[in-house]
Amino acid sequence: MSSFASHKYDGILTCDEEGGEVLRFPSPDISPEEWHLATSTAEKLLYAREHILGGGAGLAAPQIGINLPVFIYTPDRTAENLRVVINPSYEPLGAAMIEGYEACFSVPLRCTKLKRWKKIKVKYQNREGGWVEDILDGFAAKVFQHEMDHIKGKLTIDHESADVQSFKDAESFETYMKQIHQEDSTRYSK
Repeated sequence: MSSFASHKYDGILTCDEEGGEVLRFPSPDISPEEWHLATSTAEKLLYAREHILGGGAGLAAPQIGINLPVFIYTPDRTAENLRVVINPSYEPLGAAMIEGYEACFSVPLRCTKLKRWKKIKVKYQNREGGWVEDILDGFAAKVFQHEMDHIKGKLTIDHESADVQSFKDAESFETYMKQIHQEDSTRYSK
């Protein structure tokens, strides 16, 4: 199942609409006393990915209008490998970066060329509140960093080095993104 940022989806905020300013605010950490907010937000993100977007590599709470540090992501665009991430952080491992194209449901009809750390060490809480530490590289690292940007109040188009391509219609954007997905399968292969 593939989905594309080729139009405005119901319930997903975009940078160009009223109310979209939440996309530009950093999210505060969630305390143990507020844990119910984290789990309910995770459920809303999972629902939106499946029933509204029909897929996608990731989705963050600010994109559905909730200013909390919660996102979901999948290292391979499949639902089977979806992960819930709460109170995340990461640090780069090494100096290697990889350049690639990214689309975002909150920035429809635009594709941004960015450099991301190739390998990162991540730390976050899972849905049960347990801490997870992992090493991510390639595509998984790219998606994690993209979703972390949302938690920090930053969009792909906000990066100083962003090379943004805009499209006039959904068909040309989706054709382009299918090519990018194909290139990603080789660019980020292990």
